[in-house]
Amino acid sequence: MILRKALVLSCAAWLLAASGARAAGHDVLPPGYSPDTSSDEAGLWMLMDKEEAAVKTSPNIERDEKLNAYLGGVICKLAGEYCPSIRVYVVDTPDWNASAAPNGMVQVNTGLLLQVKNEAQLAFVLRHEITHYVHRHSLAKTRKVVNTAGFLKVFGLAMAGVGAGVGADPRGAISLGNALGIYSITAFSRDEERDADDGGFKRATTLGYSPTEASAIWEAMVAENKADPNFSRSAFFASHPGEEERAATNEKLAAEVAPTRSDWITNEDSFHAATAPFIGRWVEEELAQAQPDRSIVVFRRLAASMPSQGVYQYGLGEAYRKRNQTNDAVAAENAYRGALACADAPPEAWRGLGLLTMKAGRNADAREAFIQYRAKLPDSADKAMIDFYLTQL
Repeated sequence: MILRKALVLSCAAWLLAASGARAAGHDVLPPGYSPDTSSDEAGLWMLMDKEEAAVKTSPNIERDEKLNAYLGGVICKLAGEYCPSIRVYVVDTPDWNASAAPNGMVQVNTGLLLQVKNEAQLAFVLRHEITHYVHRHSLAKTRKVVNTAGFLKVFGLAMAGVGAGVGADPRGAISLGNALGIYSITAFSRDEERDADDGGFKRATTLGYSPTEASAIWEAMVAENKADPNFSRSAFFASHPGEEERAATNEKLAAEVAPTRSDWITNEDSFHAATAPFIGRWVEEELAQAQPDRSIVVFRRLAASMPSQGVYQYGLGEAYRKRNQTNDAVAAENAYRGALACADAPPEAWRGLGLLTMKAGRNADAREAFIQYRAKLPDSADKAMIDFYLTQL
């Protein structure tokens, strides 16, 4: 209700509010802050409180105490004096993302935990989100959107009076007025993203996290996007700086900061200790997205950086097998056999190898692989299907 009242304020009032925030620079949230109940900010927090109530009871929340304690500790270190105001939720989804709401709710997707290599990489992403929270970007964005909507309405009436409408024309084209308004919103958001990148880098490196890890996550995203034939980015409507820009900016910052000390940390061991029990499931969830071009890039990178972890080579084999392009069968078999050579070889690698060789007509190899799979996972959910295959070989 409070937000509804705020939305009907005049365009002039919104202009003053938004301009004032910009003139003052970053509108930094005081530690322990709660908004005045009569403010538009309180309405925004109220909406986020309702969202958080739904998140708390969602079946997609990962409730493992050790994982949550680990992530809570990392975020508290990054948040510093804001730690008491932040609640962390691990969301079981393969999308690699994290977010911070204006009321202090932070969500970390398991897809992100799969893709980052160490705690340092995770820290740069999380502190980026915490900077959004501390600098009240959500409030600024809300005010910007409402202000622009009001501007478009007034501008439309004025232009209509001189015969220049600003709505969509009969051909569906975006008019000048709407285009300028949309560009104003997205440009402001890009500035917020750059501010969050800068704040995340400074805080994480102050805590000793290796600056050379800052660009890694963006470089990985660039590689995935280039491999994905369905990926497209509209420079006009994009709300974030391009991944190439962010990778290059972080590389430049790292080159300046890295020589200042020799004891940078990545905390790779503690990160893997906290996430290891879940990696197998997260690999399957990544594969279930049915985007093999992207998954191949993901698992090729993870397997190269952690060659002793068979689960990543298994994921790579599955992605190649499912894509099934020229030479993918050979690449899949190499990945499966690489997985099986590891001490932690996932039994599912035998199943993948069996399916691959069965399709190629190599019945003896397929039979051996399926027998190995059944022996290692006697109660697997697909045992009836595998037993049927064995009768056909």
